[in-house]
Amino acid sequence: MSLLSCWCLPLVLLGFQAETARLPLRVTIDESPPHAVRLYGLPAEMLSALQQAEISSRDWQDVYRVEVAGSEQAQSNLPPVAGSYRVEADHIVFVPRFALQRGQPYRVRVWPNRLKGAPAAWPGLWQDVLILPDSDVAPRTRVVAIYPSSDLLPENQLKFYIHFSQPMRRGEAYRHIRLLDNTGHPVPYPFLELPEELWDPSQQRFTLLLDPGRIKRGLKPREEFGPILESGNSYTLLIDAQWKDAAGRPLIEGAAKKFRVTEPDEQQPNLESWKLRLPRAGSREALEVLFDEALDHGLLQRMIWITDATDSPVPGQVEILRKETVWRFVPENPWMAGPYQLCVDARLEDLAGNSLARPFEVDLFERVEVQSKADVRRRLFRVEP
Repeated sequence: MSLLSCWCLPLVLLGFQAETARLPLRVTIDESPPHAVRLYGLPAEMLSALQQAEISSRDWQDVYRVEVAGSEQAQSNLPPVAGSYRVEADHIVFVPRFALQRGQPYRVRVWPNRLKGAPAAWPGLWQDVLILPDSDVAPRTRVVAIYPSSDLLPENQLKFYIHFSQPMRRGEAYRHIRLLDNTGHPVPYPFLELPEELWDPSQQRFTLLLDPGRIKRGLKPREEFGPILESGNSYTLLIDAQWKDAAGRPLIEGAAKKFRVTEPDEQQPNLESWKLRLPRAGSREALEVLFDEALDHGLLQRMIWITDATDSPVPGQVEILRKETVWRFVPENPWMAGPYQLCVDARLEDLAGNSLARPFEVDLFERVEVQSKADVRRRLFRVEP
């Protein structure tokens, strides 16, 4: 019997409250074989109803499954780990048929809104990555980078990227990050705390958004609490060491990014103002694109590319240098003499969220035209012998 229809107690009889729309889901993995994976956070009434139902493992997999973690492209094709399910008083237990492997990342995927009677606001997909450490002496996780890398940021800075050496656990980010002012006191309510944290597929890069309501002028949060950052002041983004990685271990140490704030940046990036350092034909010299301001590190990785005379992408390696002011491209094969195009997705942003397509400070109620094709800006250049 399908999990979607195996029990039908109406929502009102189960006594769900409005606040359950934000599910505090979390998963743990047992240290001893066969390494049961335990899912917590569903309401007690729902767990009780599930406990009384007869549900096959195949039906369970429609709402809760464990997979060997793979690349983003392969993720959707990975088969679930075989095993059995049972419901206990406060959580659901998945017991794998064979013991899980130490050092192997496992992705736990949950579709809460597929449960019968689930509130409409429940997420369509919640996921986390867990790892059984190889041993007690396995290397612990550390913060390896925080972007922007510059120590001089605009007053309307929009986001930070925090990179880790190994996959991290979901659901804990906002408890372990603080923004301190130049007196060492926490800035109140600086972050946009999303129910679904913003992680890359490897769960090693976390995107931290500052609250746009306190960045854009004229909005109520800014009027009530003031701007998050103020020009002329210094701040510290502080990450404490108690943040746990996917194996449940705290970070080896905390991290801090200190920076000073300048005037707000309200100018859009301008493709035509960028400088190009061109390679020579027959070489594998780097093409360098020099920006007139720092751009968004995460977007730079995927929103600029090169095409040849046939409009085919040129394969190669990308580096982001000099505090996100230089995009460097080394081709896999030697450059051929002739025309090329520097292609830029118009959604590429600077540190303040201004994109090639539009400034951040647009009217939030202005109608945005829906485009059928991606907006790509192009700039021609030639490689000479």
